[in-house]
Amino acid sequence: MVLLAQLSDTHLLADPTAPLWGHNTTRSLAAVIEVLPPRVDVMVVTGDIAEDGTDAAYRRALALTAGRAQQRYFLAGNHDDPNVMRMIFGPAPPLRMVRVADRWTLALVDSHWAGHEAGRLTDETVAQLRVELARVQTHVIVCLHHPPISPCDNPACGLTDSDALHEIIHAGPVRLVLSGHVHQQFDRMVDGVRFVGAPSTFRQLRHGGDPHYTDTHEAPAAQLLELLDDGDVNCRVIRAG
Repeated sequence: MVLLAQLSDTHLLADPTAPLWGHNTTRSLAAVIEVLPPRVDVMVVTGDIAEDGTDAAYRRALALTAGRAQQRYFLAGNHDDPNVMRMIFGPAPPLRMVRVADRWTLALVDSHWAGHEAGRLTDETVAQLRVELARVQTHVIVCLHHPPISPCDNPACGLTDSDALHEIIHAGPVRLVLSGHVHQQFDRMVDGVRFVGAPSTFRQLRHGGDPHYTDTHEAPAAQLLELLDDGDVNCRVIRAG
């Protein structure tokens, strides 16, 4: 079994004492990390790591998660600055295939679309993912910021070209798609592939109406996933406090 922690939408600021929409995002992230197991095999942070795109915010994300996982990966969200992320976290191509265990591989996909809240994959990324999935010999988890299937019907809430992704992930090695962005945990099975959205370590949102989201005032949270050798996944939400 592989134990994977998914954190998402941390929205850290350069000033760790500054509030954001009535929340202290540094304190919320620290509270979530405190209730996680002392150490997991893999940690994936699925985007919107920094609200302001500052190097101080990204360095704090590194510091707060240090020593909590054997492997850590950070993906860009719509609020992130990919250039600053590369300086802090190192180079990150649009698609990274990472073997995390004998039976499991992560496909880390960049869905950041500069100047837009919604996500997008380039044609090159889709083509490369198609090739990689055709030759991989393990179960695969696709990880990205923007959900290909979203509980929010606003176009800004999802992935604009999700059809292209759906065409290549079904009837293959992909068992799970992990995303963030909507600040809401969800879990759906579509044509044999499980789509799981992460709660936010910052604030949880309810979608629908005008404006298209409201704060639920639920506790900051993350997800723990047990990856089993047979391709099954057990998932549970871990809430601060």
